[in-house]
Amino acid sequence: MITLQNVCKTYENSNQKAVQDVSVHIQKGEFFVLVGPSGCGKSTLLRMIAGLENISSGELSINGVVSNDLQPKDRHLSMVFQNYALYPHLTVEENILFGLKVRKIAKEERQKRLTEAAKLVGLTSYLKAKPRELSGGQRQRVALARAIVSQAPICLMDEPLSNLDAKLRAQMRMEIRDIQQRLGITMIYVTHDQIEAMTMGDRIMVLNKGEIQQVGSPLDIYNKPENEFVATFIGSPSMNVADCQIDTTQNTANVGSLRIPLTGSLVSQLQHTDVRIGIRPEHISVGEQGQPVIVQSVEVLGNESIVNFVVDNNMWSAKVAGQLKCKRDEIVHVQFQVDKLHFFERSTAETFSLHNEQEVITT
Repeated sequence: MITLQNVCKTYENSNQKAVQDVSVHIQKGEFFVLVGPSGCGKSTLLRMIAGLENISSGELSINGVVSNDLQPKDRHLSMVFQNYALYPHLTVEENILFGLKVRKIAKEERQKRLTEAAKLVGLTSYLKAKPRELSGGQRQRVALARAIVSQAPICLMDEPLSNLDAKLRAQMRMEIRDIQQRLGITMIYVTHDQIEAMTMGDRIMVLNKGEIQQVGSPLDIYNKPENEFVATFIGSPSMNVADCQIDTTQNTANVGSLRIPLTGSLVSQLQHTDVRIGIRPEHISVGEQGQPVIVQSVEVLGNESIVNFVVDNNMWSAKVAGQLKCKRDEIVHVQFQVDKLHFFERSTAETFSLHNEQEVITT
Protein backbone atom coordinates (compact mmCIF):
# COMPACT_ATOMS: atom_id res chain seq x y z
CA MET A 1 0.00 0.00 0.00
CA ILE A 2 1.21 3.48 -0.84
CA THR A 3 -0.19 6.63 0.76
CA LEU A 4 0.61 10.19 -0.28
CA GLN A 5 -0.46 12.94 2.10
CA ASN A 6 -0.21 16.58 0.93
CA VAL A 7 2.90 15.79 -1.09
CA CYS A 8 4.51 18.80 -2.79
CA LYS A 9 7.57 19.36 -4.94
CA THR A 10 9.18 22.78 -5.39
CA TYR A 11 12.43 23.27 -7.28
CA GLU A 12 15.01 25.86 -6.32
CA ASN A 13 14.67 29.25 -8.02
CA SER A 14 11.06 28.44 -8.88
CA ASN A 15 8.00 29.97 -7.28
CA GLN A 16 5.69 27.41 -8.84
CA LYS A 17 5.18 23.97 -7.35
CA ALA A 18 5.77 21.09 -9.77
CA VAL A 19 3.47 18.95 -7.59
CA GLN A 20 0.88 20.54 -5.31
CA ASP A 21 -0.76 18.90 -2.28
CA VAL A 22 -1.25 15.44 -3.77
CA SER A 23 -3.11 13.09 -1.43
CA VAL A 24 -4.11 9.59 -2.50
CA HIS A 25 -4.17 6.01 -1.19
CA ILE A 26 -3.07 3.26 -3.59
CA GLN A 27 -4.23 -0.23 -2.63
CA LYS A 28 -2.11 -3.36 -2.61
CA GLY A 29 -2.30 -5.12 -6.00
CA GLU A 30 -3.87 -2.12 -7.74
CA PHE A 31 -3.00 -0.93 -11.24
CA PHE A 32 -2.93 2.83 -10.65
CA VAL A 33 -2.41 5.21 -13.58
CA LEU A 34 -1.12 8.79 -13.45
CA VAL A 35 -2.25 10.60 -16.58
CA GLY A 36 -2.04 14.17 -17.78
CA PRO A 37 -0.42 16.44 -20.37
CA SER A 38 3.34 16.97 -20.63
CA GLY A 39 4.68 18.96 -17.70
CA CYS A 40 1.77 18.20 -15.36
CA GLY A 41 4.01 16.62 -12.70
CA LYS A 42 3.19 12.92 -13.16
CA SER A 43 6.79 11.76 -13.73
CA THR A 44 8.01 13.98 -10.89
CA LEU A 45 5.46 12.35 -8.58
CA LEU A 46 6.57 8.88 -9.68
CA ARG A 47 10.22 9.76 -9.06
CA MET A 48 9.37 10.98 -5.56
CA ILE A 49 7.71 7.63 -4.82
CA ALA A 50 10.83 5.89 -6.16
CA GLY A 51 13.16 8.05 -4.08
CA LEU A 52 14.82 9.62 -7.12
CA GLU A 53 13.44 13.07 -6.20
CA ASN A 54 13.26 14.62 -2.74
CA ILE A 55 9.83 15.45 -1.35
CA SER A 56 9.63 19.17 -0.54
CA SER A 57 6.74 18.74 1.89
CA GLY A 58 4.10 16.19 2.77
CA GLU A 59 4.39 12.52 3.63
CA LEU A 60 4.93 9.31 1.67
CA SER A 61 4.09 6.02 3.38
CA ILE A 62 4.77 2.55 2.00
CA ASN A 63 2.95 -0.21 3.89
CA GLY A 64 2.38 2.19 6.77
CA VAL A 65 6.05 3.19 7.07
CA VAL A 66 6.95 6.83 6.46
CA SER A 67 9.39 6.61 3.55
CA ASN A 68 10.32 10.21 2.71
CA ASP A 69 13.98 9.67 3.61
CA LEU A 70 14.36 6.00 2.67
CA GLN A 71 16.97 5.23 0.01
CA PRO A 72 15.51 3.87 -3.27
CA LYS A 73 17.06 0.42 -2.59
CA ASP A 74 15.19 0.23 0.73
CA ARG A 75 11.74 0.94 -0.72
CA HIS A 76 11.29 -2.57 -2.18
CA LEU A 77 10.20 -1.44 -5.61
CA SER A 78 11.29 -1.80 -9.22
CA MET A 79 11.10 0.73 -12.04
CA VAL A 80 10.71 0.52 -15.81
CA PHE A 81 11.82 3.60 -17.74
CA GLN A 82 10.77 5.04 -21.09
CA ASN A 83 14.22 4.51 -22.64
CA TYR A 84 14.61 0.87 -21.46
CA ALA A 85 17.97 1.67 -19.71
CA LEU A 86 19.69 -1.52 -20.91
CA TYR A 87 23.43 -2.11 -20.90
CA PRO A 88 24.38 -2.50 -24.60
CA HIS A 89 27.46 -4.66 -23.91
CA LEU A 90 25.50 -7.20 -21.83
CA THR A 91 23.27 -9.99 -23.12
CA VAL A 92 19.56 -10.14 -22.42
CA GLU A 93 20.22 -12.63 -19.63
CA GLU A 94 22.91 -10.45 -18.07
CA ASN A 95 20.70 -7.34 -18.27
CA ILE A 96 17.83 -9.14 -16.56
CA LEU A 97 20.02 -10.55 -13.79
CA PHE A 98 22.20 -7.47 -13.22
CA GLY A 99 20.27 -6.22 -10.19
CA LEU A 100 20.17 -9.67 -8.60
CA LYS A 101 23.94 -10.03 -8.95
CA VAL A 102 24.47 -6.65 -7.29
CA ARG A 103 22.26 -7.82 -4.41
CA LYS A 104 24.28 -11.08 -4.26
CA ILE A 105 21.26 -13.34 -4.74
CA ALA A 106 22.32 -17.01 -4.95
CA LYS A 107 23.03 -18.31 -8.46
CA GLU A 108 20.39 -21.05 -8.31
CA GLU A 109 17.74 -18.56 -7.24
CA ARG A 110 18.83 -16.15 -10.00
CA GLN A 111 18.45 -18.83 -12.67
CA LYS A 112 15.06 -19.88 -11.34
CA ARG A 113 13.76 -16.30 -11.45
CA LEU A 114 15.30 -15.78 -14.91
CA THR A 115 13.57 -18.84 -16.34
CA GLU A 116 10.19 -17.79 -14.94
CA ALA A 117 10.48 -14.15 -16.03
CA ALA A 118 11.78 -14.95 -19.53
CA LYS A 119 8.89 -17.35 -20.09
CA LEU A 120 6.40 -14.80 -18.77
CA VAL A 121 7.51 -12.08 -21.23
CA GLY A 122 8.35 -14.37 -24.15
CA LEU A 123 12.13 -13.92 -24.19
CA THR A 124 13.30 -17.50 -23.60
CA SER A 125 14.93 -17.78 -27.04
CA TYR A 126 16.63 -14.36 -26.84
CA LEU A 127 18.61 -14.70 -23.60
CA LYS A 128 22.02 -14.76 -25.35
CA ALA A 129 21.24 -11.84 -27.68
CA LYS A 130 22.49 -8.27 -27.22
CA PRO A 131 20.01 -5.36 -26.98
CA ARG A 132 21.02 -4.08 -30.45
CA GLU A 133 19.71 -7.34 -31.95
CA LEU A 134 16.23 -6.81 -30.49
CA SER A 135 13.21 -4.84 -31.62
CA GLY A 136 11.79 -2.01 -29.51
CA GLY A 137 9.09 -4.25 -28.09
CA GLN A 138 11.61 -6.95 -27.17
CA ARG A 139 13.86 -4.40 -25.43
CA GLN A 140 10.89 -3.21 -23.42
CA ARG A 141 10.21 -6.83 -22.44
CA VAL A 142 13.80 -7.10 -21.19
CA ALA A 143 13.24 -4.06 -18.98
CA LEU A 144 9.97 -5.60 -17.78
CA ALA A 145 11.65 -8.95 -17.04
CA ARG A 146 14.35 -7.15 -15.06
CA ALA A 147 11.61 -5.64 -12.90
CA ILE A 148 9.87 -9.02 -12.53
CA VAL A 149 12.95 -10.94 -11.33
CA SER A 150 13.47 -8.43 -8.53
CA GLN A 151 10.19 -9.74 -7.06
CA ALA A 152 9.51 -6.28 -5.70
CA PRO A 153 5.88 -5.89 -4.59
CA ILE A 154 5.69 -2.44 -6.22
CA CYS A 155 6.52 -1.67 -9.86
CA LEU A 156 6.74 1.89 -11.19
CA MET A 157 6.49 2.52 -14.94
CA ASP A 158 7.31 5.86 -16.55
CA GLU A 159 5.75 6.02 -20.05
CA PRO A 160 7.27 2.65 -21.02
CA LEU A 161 5.42 2.35 -24.35
CA SER A 162 5.86 5.83 -25.82
CA ASN A 163 8.76 4.73 -28.08
CA LEU A 164 6.75 1.91 -29.70
CA ASP A 165 4.52 1.97 -32.77
CA ALA A 166 0.73 1.93 -32.34
CA LYS A 167 0.23 -1.80 -32.99
CA LEU A 168 3.01 -2.81 -30.63
CA ARG A 169 1.74 -0.41 -27.96
CA ALA A 170 -1.66 -2.09 -28.05
CA GLN A 171 -0.06 -5.52 -27.70
CA MET A 172 2.24 -4.45 -24.86
CA ARG A 173 -0.67 -2.83 -23.00
CA MET A 174 -2.39 -6.20 -22.82
CA GLU A 175 0.80 -8.01 -21.85
CA ILE A 176 1.72 -5.60 -19.05
CA ARG A 177 -1.81 -5.68 -17.64
CA ASP A 178 -1.86 -9.50 -17.80
CA ILE A 179 1.53 -9.80 -16.05
CA GLN A 180 0.48 -7.36 -13.32
CA GLN A 181 -2.68 -9.35 -12.61
CA ARG A 182 -0.88 -12.71 -12.62
CA LEU A 183 1.84 -11.51 -10.25
CA GLY A 184 -0.53 -9.48 -8.08
CA ILE A 185 1.94 -6.60 -7.79
CA THR A 186 1.05 -2.97 -7.13
CA MET A 187 1.75 -1.02 -10.30
CA ILE A 188 1.91 2.75 -10.71
CA TYR A 189 1.95 3.65 -14.38
CA VAL A 190 2.66 7.09 -15.85
CA THR A 191 1.34 8.01 -19.28
CA HIS A 192 0.14 11.02 -21.27
CA ASP A 193 -2.00 8.68 -23.43
CA GLN A 194 -5.57 8.65 -22.19
CA ILE A 195 -6.28 5.44 -24.15
CA GLU A 196 -3.58 3.64 -22.14
CA ALA A 197 -5.06 5.07 -18.95
CA MET A 198 -8.60 3.97 -19.80
CA THR A 199 -7.71 0.45 -20.94
CA MET A 200 -5.12 -0.48 -18.30
CA GLY A 201 -5.97 1.18 -15.00
CA ASP A 202 -8.08 -0.01 -12.09
CA ARG A 203 -8.10 3.65 -11.08
CA ILE A 204 -6.84 6.81 -12.75
CA MET A 205 -5.47 10.02 -11.30
CA VAL A 206 -5.76 12.93 -13.73
CA LEU A 207 -3.17 15.65 -13.12
CA ASN A 208 -2.83 19.16 -14.53
CA LYS A 209 -0.24 21.78 -13.54
CA GLY A 210 0.82 19.63 -10.59
CA GLU A 211 -2.66 19.38 -9.10
CA ILE A 212 -5.07 16.45 -8.86
CA GLN A 213 -8.08 17.03 -11.08
CA GLN A 214 -9.89 13.75 -10.37
CA VAL A 215 -9.28 10.21 -9.09
CA GLY A 216 -11.59 7.35 -9.99
CA SER A 217 -12.25 4.30 -12.12
CA PRO A 218 -11.89 4.74 -15.90
CA LEU A 219 -15.67 4.73 -16.41
CA ASP A 220 -16.26 7.19 -13.57
CA ILE A 221 -13.71 9.55 -15.11
CA TYR A 222 -15.32 9.18 -18.54
CA ASN A 223 -18.98 9.35 -17.49
CA LYS A 224 -18.72 11.78 -14.57
CA PRO A 225 -15.85 14.23 -15.12
CA GLU A 226 -15.54 16.64 -12.23
CA ASN A 227 -14.43 19.61 -14.33
CA GLU A 228 -14.00 20.79 -17.89
CA PHE A 229 -10.31 19.84 -18.05
CA VAL A 230 -11.00 16.18 -17.22
CA ALA A 231 -13.97 16.12 -19.61
CA THR A 232 -11.90 17.33 -22.55
CA PHE A 233 -8.71 15.42 -21.73
CA ILE A 234 -10.35 11.99 -21.40
CA GLY A 235 -11.97 10.72 -24.58
CA SER A 236 -10.98 10.67 -28.25
CA PRO A 237 -11.88 12.84 -30.06
CA SER A 238 -12.13 15.36 -27.25
CA MET A 239 -15.47 16.40 -25.79
CA ASN A 240 -17.14 19.29 -27.62
CA VAL A 241 -17.46 22.27 -25.26
CA ALA A 242 -18.76 25.80 -25.88
CA ASP A 243 -20.52 28.73 -24.22
CA CYS A 244 -24.30 28.46 -24.33
CA GLN A 245 -27.42 30.42 -23.52
CA ILE A 246 -30.41 28.74 -21.86
CA ASP A 247 -33.64 29.72 -23.63
CA THR A 248 -36.48 29.15 -21.17
CA THR A 249 -39.18 29.98 -23.73
CA GLN A 250 -38.04 27.37 -26.26
CA ASN A 251 -36.47 24.95 -23.76
CA THR A 252 -33.18 24.93 -25.62
CA ALA A 253 -29.48 25.46 -25.02
CA ASN A 254 -28.31 27.84 -27.73
CA VAL A 255 -24.75 27.63 -29.05
CA GLY A 256 -24.53 30.25 -31.77
CA SER A 257 -27.18 29.24 -34.31
CA LEU A 258 -27.39 25.70 -32.92
CA ARG A 259 -30.43 24.89 -30.80
CA ILE A 260 -30.11 21.88 -28.51
CA PRO A 261 -33.53 20.93 -27.05
CA LEU A 262 -33.61 20.32 -23.29
CA THR A 263 -36.17 18.77 -20.99
CA GLY A 264 -38.22 21.06 -18.77
CA SER A 265 -36.38 19.66 -15.75
CA LEU A 266 -33.00 20.61 -17.21
CA VAL A 267 -34.16 24.10 -18.09
CA SER A 268 -35.49 24.68 -14.58
CA GLN A 269 -32.12 23.69 -13.11
CA LEU A 270 -30.05 25.74 -15.57
CA GLN A 271 -32.18 28.86 -16.14
CA HIS A 272 -30.42 31.06 -13.57
CA THR A 273 -26.90 29.76 -14.12
CA ASP A 274 -23.92 30.81 -16.23
CA VAL A 275 -22.74 27.54 -17.80
CA ARG A 276 -20.88 26.01 -20.69
CA ILE A 277 -22.25 22.97 -22.48
CA GLY A 278 -20.37 19.81 -23.41
CA ILE A 279 -21.15 16.65 -25.35
CA ARG A 280 -18.90 13.85 -26.55
CA PRO A 281 -18.59 13.23 -30.32
CA GLU A 282 -19.95 9.69 -29.92
CA HIS A 283 -23.20 11.12 -28.51
CA ILE A 284 -23.92 13.14 -31.66
CA SER A 285 -25.57 11.33 -34.57
CA VAL A 286 -25.62 12.40 -38.21
CA GLY A 287 -28.69 11.76 -40.38
CA GLU A 288 -31.41 13.31 -42.51
CA GLN A 289 -33.12 15.02 -39.59
CA GLY A 290 -31.93 17.42 -36.93
CA GLN A 291 -29.95 20.66 -36.85
CA PRO A 292 -28.21 21.60 -40.12
CA VAL A 293 -24.43 22.15 -39.92
CA ILE A 294 -21.75 22.69 -42.57
CA VAL A 295 -19.09 20.00 -42.86
CA GLN A 296 -15.49 21.21 -42.49
CA SER A 297 -13.83 17.81 -42.90
CA VAL A 298 -14.49 14.09 -42.60
CA GLU A 299 -12.07 11.50 -41.21
CA VAL A 300 -13.04 7.99 -42.35
CA LEU A 301 -11.36 5.46 -40.04
CA GLY A 302 -12.76 2.28 -41.59
CA ASN A 303 -15.46 1.16 -39.18
CA GLU A 304 -16.33 4.71 -38.09
CA SER A 305 -16.18 8.27 -39.33
CA ILE A 306 -15.51 11.58 -37.60
CA VAL A 307 -17.36 14.60 -38.98
CA ASN A 308 -15.96 18.02 -38.06
CA PHE A 309 -18.13 21.13 -38.21
CA VAL A 310 -18.04 24.68 -36.82
CA VAL A 311 -20.38 25.76 -34.05
CA ASP A 312 -20.13 29.39 -32.96
CA ASN A 313 -16.44 29.63 -34.00
CA ASN A 314 -15.67 26.32 -32.21
CA MET A 315 -14.74 23.16 -34.11
CA TRP A 316 -17.02 20.34 -33.03
CA SER A 317 -16.86 16.66 -33.96
CA ALA A 318 -19.37 13.84 -34.33
CA LYS A 319 -18.25 10.21 -34.27
CA VAL A 320 -20.58 7.91 -36.20
CA ALA A 321 -20.48 4.24 -37.17
CA GLY A 322 -19.66 3.27 -40.73
CA GLN A 323 -18.02 5.03 -43.66
CA LEU A 324 -19.70 8.40 -44.07
CA LYS A 325 -19.36 9.82 -47.56
CA CYS A 326 -19.68 13.58 -47.52
CA LYS A 327 -17.45 16.47 -48.51
CA ARG A 328 -16.36 19.84 -47.19
CA ASP A 329 -19.11 22.52 -47.27
CA GLU A 330 -21.87 19.90 -47.50
CA ILE A 331 -24.80 20.35 -45.14
CA VAL A 332 -25.56 17.47 -42.78
CA HIS A 333 -28.01 17.22 -39.91
CA VAL A 334 -26.99 16.38 -36.36
CA GLN A 335 -28.90 15.12 -33.34
CA PHE A 336 -27.89 15.10 -29.69
CA GLN A 337 -28.45 12.65 -26.83
CA VAL A 338 -29.67 15.04 -24.18
CA ASP A 339 -29.06 12.58 -21.33
CA LYS A 340 -25.36 12.68 -22.29
CA LEU A 341 -25.01 16.46 -22.05
CA HIS A 342 -22.55 17.96 -19.57
CA PHE A 343 -22.64 21.45 -18.10
CA PHE A 344 -19.75 23.35 -16.53
CA GLU A 345 -19.87 26.48 -14.43
CA ARG A 346 -18.24 29.21 -16.48
CA SER A 347 -16.52 30.89 -13.52
CA THR A 348 -14.89 27.75 -12.02
CA ALA A 349 -14.93 25.22 -14.91
CA GLU A 350 -16.33 22.72 -12.38
CA THR A 351 -19.11 20.36 -13.43
CA PHE A 352 -22.56 21.76 -12.68
CA SER A 353 -24.42 19.27 -10.50
CA LEU A 354 -27.67 18.11 -12.09
CA HIS A 355 -30.47 15.91 -10.84
CA ASN A 356 -30.76 12.59 -12.68
CA GLU A 357 -32.32 12.88 -16.12
CA GLN A 358 -34.05 9.70 -17.28
CA GLU A 359 -35.47 10.94 -20.56
CA VAL A 360 -33.41 10.68 -23.77
CA ILE A 361 -34.35 13.37 -26.29
CA THR A 362 -32.91 14.11 -29.71
CA THR A 363 -33.39 17.27 -31.73
